[in-house]
Amino acid sequence: MLTRAQLPTAQQVASQMKVGWNLGNTLEAICGENAWGNPNTSQALINAVKAAGFNTVRIPCAWDCHTTNGVIDAAWLARVKTVVDYCINNNMYAIINIHWDGGWLENNCTTSAQSAVNAKQQNYWTQIANYFKNYNEHLLFASANEPSVSDATGMSVLLSYHQTFVNAVRATGGNNSSRTLIIQGPGTNIDNTNTLMNTLPTDPIANRLMVEVHYYTPWQFCGLTEDASWGSMFYYWGNGYHSATETSRNATWGEESEVERALGLMKSKYTNNGIPVLMGEFGTIKRTNPSDPSLHQASREYFNRYVTGSAIAKGIIPVYWDNGASDFAIFNRNTGAITDQGVVNAIMQGSGGSGTTYVTLTNRATGLLIDGMGRTANGCNCSQWSNSGSNNQQWVIETAGSYVKLKNRATGLYLDGMGRASNNSVAGQWAGSTSNNQQWTRETTGSYVKFKNRATGLYLDGLGQTANGSDLGQWNTSSSFNQQWSISTLAGARTMQTVESKNSSINSPDEAGAQVTLYPNPSSTTFNIKVNNSEKIVLLEIFDVAGRLVETIRPAAVGNRLEFGAALQPKAYVVKVSGETWTKSFKIIKE
Repeated sequence: MLTRAQLPTAQQVASQMKVGWNLGNTLEAICGENAWGNPNTSQALINAVKAAGFNTVRIPCAWDCHTTNGVIDAAWLARVKTVVDYCINNNMYAIINIHWDGGWLENNCTTSAQSAVNAKQQNYWTQIANYFKNYNEHLLFASANEPSVSDATGMSVLLSYHQTFVNAVRATGGNNSSRTLIIQGPGTNIDNTNTLMNTLPTDPIANRLMVEVHYYTPWQFCGLTEDASWGSMFYYWGNGYHSATETSRNATWGEESEVERALGLMKSKYTNNGIPVLMGEFGTIKRTNPSDPSLHQASREYFNRYVTGSAIAKGIIPVYWDNGASDFAIFNRNTGAITDQGVVNAIMQGSGGSGTTYVTLTNRATGLLIDGMGRTANGCNCSQWSNSGSNNQQWVIETAGSYVKLKNRATGLYLDGMGRASNNSVAGQWAGSTSNNQQWTRETTGSYVKFKNRATGLYLDGLGQTANGSDLGQWNTSSSFNQQWSISTLAGARTMQTVESKNSSINSPDEAGAQVTLYPNPSSTTFNIKVNNSEKIVLLEIFDVAGRLVETIRPAAVGNRLEFGAALQPKAYVVKVSGETWTKSFKIIKE
């Protein structure tokens, strides 16, 4: 894994984290991954989470019961690493923490326990941080989960625990010297965080801390499972989603205005001041007893859509709580299949997407994209074409047990192996069916994937074809780049942080030392990217201002200068240029 002298700032990392998902009740279960009823986590599950549009996974972890005389078991560290790698292999962001963990920290934010808890916090985070020190910015550490604090004395103790966390991680060096670290507010309660957490731990490096809060308001709607003396369960939430018949179960507080008030506090206190905020958990329970289950489900979807949208509008990263059980789960933990498409769609809509996640599939060797070519007849061939932005190049990845299916946005047909089992055979398209020819195994190869047909055993292959309209092929497995594909998500993409300028050139030093120059800008013809002689350009990606990938350029000969943009239409774009150990983004204007 690549390392760099200094990782990006917390603000830069946050700008790339779109919307997240919790692997809840799994690695934090006491004491073992299956202890609370969930199966072992698989790459297929994380692939499905990525395909649905999430790019961040929060991985709650237990550690205390996996120790012997204060030493974390090597096998447990290795298992956590495996799950982290499932995310990193998908170019996702992963967050690991010390979760409830039996309550040794969360339930002991007291002066009497302070010394012992700080010693344990120091010990565990030193071991965890050392084990993961070479990971890049896609891995974040979080000090705790929901520390029980409600007054200034408890806050002072909690701040010492967070300070110990920061000190322990930074002392391990390597990438941990500049890794983004996440600090939990008291109880992760928004009002208490706003009132009590008026300082953050001292950090030897600037701009590398995030704040974490959770949102389950009103609890009567989000989580209460039986009526209590202080309040009754709510089944229906939000303007236009109240019941006309079961009126006693309509929310009477905590609706849209409360979302705006509460999240607005975090915006005013933190994000407006350059401190990113992670909403590390949010969600609503799915109930079985409402008299109008359809309205209840619509209300849940509206809540998730509204909260997600409000959070993102305020610069807050929303991370949905999925515990693997029927009340909160949106994925089947065994197969990766989506179990609550309505909530998934709602979250994606709230994050700025259409509710359906479209992707493009670009061949590593040829740079062409898989294209349906507008062909709507069963049995028609599937082809390849340079990036055009056409719906023919956009696909929905659907889960089918442990396999995936690829559905074309323009034609509605599915990518189909057609029963062709010989090398160099052409992949086709067919209306949706249960045939194994439409089912593919997705295998990860670094940052690329390979697709193996369930029926034929052959892999999708670009066949070295570089001409627009060339056939998409199939071939026995090989190490050829022709069988490797990059997946770019289109729906719900967030605009990356950029360096903006309308000057004739942009000259920007990267944190890793690369001097990156882009010129001219604006331009009516082409643009040039140049880096200092000690650095090389290995990848250039061009996005429109909505975050959709327009073009990917991998120079045939790696060098320090690249000309591009002749075919771009007149408008604004974001250019992301990457070297071996650095990445830089610019906004350009094509006139």
